Amino acid sequence: MRKDLAYAWINDKVKLPINKGVNIVELCIGAEPFSNTFLKDATNYQVVNVISIVREALDEMNLGYVSTTTSHGMDVITIAKVPSKSDFRDDIKGLMLESLKFFNRTGTPFLLNMFPIQMVRDVLNYPIEFTFFDNMSNFKIQDGNVTYTNAVELMIDSIVWAIKKAGYPDMKIMIGQIGWPTDGYPYANIKNAERFHKGLLKFIASNKGTPLRPGPIDTYLHSLSDETEFRTKFGAFQRHWGIYEADGNPKYKIDFSLQDRDEYPTQAKGIVTMPNRWCMFDGDKSNMDLAKKNYNIACEEADCTKLEQGASCGELSDESKISYAFNAYFQKNKQSEEYCNFNGLGKITTINPSVEKCVFPIEILSFQDQVAGNDMISLKI
Repeated sequence: MRKDLAYAWINDKVKLPINKGVNIVELCIGAEPFSNTFLKDATNYQVVNVISIVREALDEMNLGYVSTTTSHGMDVITIAKVPSKSDFRDDIKGLMLESLKFFNRTGTPFLLNMFPIQMVRDVLNYPIEFTFFDNMSNFKIQDGNVTYTNAVELMIDSIVWAIKKAGYPDMKIMIGQIGWPTDGYPYANIKNAERFHKGLLKFIASNKGTPLRPGPIDTYLHSLSDETEFRTKFGAFQRHWGIYEADGNPKYKIDFSLQDRDEYPTQAKGIVTMPNRWCMFDGDKSNMDLAKKNYNIACEEADCTKLEQGASCGELSDESKISYAFNAYFQKNKQSEEYCNFNGLGKITTINPSVEKCVFPIEILSFQDQVAGNDMISLKI
């Protein structure tokens, strides 16, 4: 990255917003640049050089108080059964040492992204109960004189050990992303997400920290709402991290005030949906090859991740799955009737086809769509 480009970017994306009153205190340059699993195709070994250039430009533009960092996933370390055996991967150890030296010099915390459900199930192969702070099993991990009964503390202390071995025992650790998906993955459901966050927020509020890093830990939850167009290369669950549905409705009880209140968060205001109309497969099974062809076309553009095996709509019949796909495509295209044709196999209905836990969505109107109509709608923000 050239310094002149850094100046231009910072002026446009940082300085101008700050001048308008936006409180920007930290820049995260890239995301998990040394990952070899979750974001393998996004590897960027030049990130330290880029951060250094951005840091220098910020200082010269009188924005020295804005810190610069990048995030790292758990896969920057060699995963061990106990934290004390953890260390940075050999293939990136030099890069990590360079990064830590920069973080230490600039007073920047180590930013960790962590997803316990994936770590416990796919990497450590531990019982899923170990992901929860109220672990109801007898499973625990003993590391010397330290006992771990949940994955979050174990994961943080694994990073603590790696940083300590690199020569920075007191470096602050900040959690950049942590959450629980509600669909598209084994054990990814609303009940487990609520339970996990309830325990996590109690942990944060207690300020007790971990056995090796006592005290408060700054934590960012991932994420506020579902992202229905996020790429799914690594799994359908990537679109279902949200505490809120994409339409602004909270999925489960969570108390952002950290007072452990048993209540839903505030519902988004001013959400306006299109009419209660759905596109359905007409049930003609005489040409299922054509129906499946249209199903694939619909799912190439619309979000069909809830149809994955183990997801909330994964147990639908083949015909109902086709209907779900047709409707997803129809809704994405703002319920225009031509998008419910599918070679004559689609039909529009006003009867809600949703069943049990599988909800057939209705499209949300954007503000522009609302204004484009003849009725002006006053939104409460």
